[in-house]
This record gives sequence, structure tokens and C-alpha cells, in this order.
Amino acid sequence: MDVKPIPGLEHLPYAEVWFHEIDDTRLQEASTAARRLGKTGLEAWTTTRTPAVAEFLAGRGFGEVRRYVVSELDVAAAPDPGDPAFEIVLLSDRPDLRGSLYAIARVAYPDQPGRAGTRIDETWFQWGLPGPAFVAVEEGNVLGYGVLEGFLAVAREARGRGVAGAIKRAEIAWAKANGPTSLTTANEVRLEGMLELNRRLGYRPLYEEIVLRGPLA
Repeated sequence: MDVKPIPGLEHLPYAEVWFHEIDDTRLQEASTAARRLGKTGLEAWTTTRTPAVAEFLAGRGFGEVRRYVVSELDVAAAPDPGDPAFEIVLLSDRPDLRGSLYAIARVAYPDQPGRAGTRIDETWFQWGLPGPAFVAVEEGNVLGYGVLEGFLAVAREARGRGVAGAIKRAEIAWAKANGPTSLTTANEVRLEGMLELNRRLGYRPLYEEIVLRGPLA
């Protein structure tokens, strides 16, 4: 059982833990580990595939704070996404843009629903770019970036211009050309625009991840 401070929210009094199954013994073990970290509560993740976990935690004072729709795209079956509306470059071809991506990440992470106060530091360079990263550029300025099966962020001043759609289209075109058979993404349920974009591009919901916070046992 991996119990740890919440990445980016280490200053909160909660420790993060995943539960795919649960009982009083598992909850007690997680609570003991959280106390060793100096925490007074748990931020517990589970999914709608294991609804008994959320029901168990709700009966012990936990409340839902976030929920994510996990969607999948069948790359071969997906329609041609069309050309992106902005220039998209691979970070591997433009490593000089890493600093610009970091600046956007520091703003975009706390802008997520339920993630206010998130603090991104330079450890992001070790964990924030797993796999190919696609960068939207306009007249030399970075508008946003997306990791193939991970985070997508758009600079505040560029939001509402179709940047996210351009990045997603470039990711799908890259996947069609380079072999991945599916792409998976997770979006907070309050990000209705992103969920609708995914639907238009052919993504289909699989299940939901549920995040709850509550007291230690």
C-alpha cells in the first residue's frame, strides 16, 4: 500500500492512497502510514469499477472532492483528426521549450478543479513529461502542451482559441503513424469543454476515478 503526501499539495494535512478493495484493516494500515507522515486525514482514490470502496469510505466520514472520466480512443477506428489549427512541434525536437512548458504547468496544475493551491517545483522536470510531448507554438510563443497519455495544459491567455483541440489532433495523428493502438485520458468531470472535445474526436468513456477525503481511522 503506497501512502504518500499528495503530489503538489504536500502542504495539505492529507496523505494520498489508492484503494481497489477495502476493509477496516486496510483503512487502519493506511491511517497508520499517514500518521507517520504527520498527516491527519486521507485523500483516497478509487473507481466506479469498485463502488463498494466509495460506499465504505462514505460511511466513515469521507466525502467526494473530485471525479475524473477515464476515456479511451481506438486509434485505428478513429476518424482522421484533420490538421491542427496551430503549429505543433515535438518537445524532443525542441528541447529549448522545456522552460516554457514548466511555466505553463505551474499555472495550469492549480487551475484544475479541486487542485487550487497546487505547488509545482523543479521536480516536475523528472515526472511531468512522461513520453512524447506535443507543443503548440504561435509566432515563437508556446501556447500549450500535451503529453500523449497524460496532462494537457494551455496558457491562460491562449485558452478558448482551440489550442487543446490542435494538440489532441496532433497526438491522434502521431499515434496513427507510430503504432499505439489506443490512447487513454482522464479529465475532471467539471471540465465539460475537454470532455466534449474528447467525444468529438472519438474517445469513449470507460469508467470514473473518484477522489474522497476523510479522517484517519
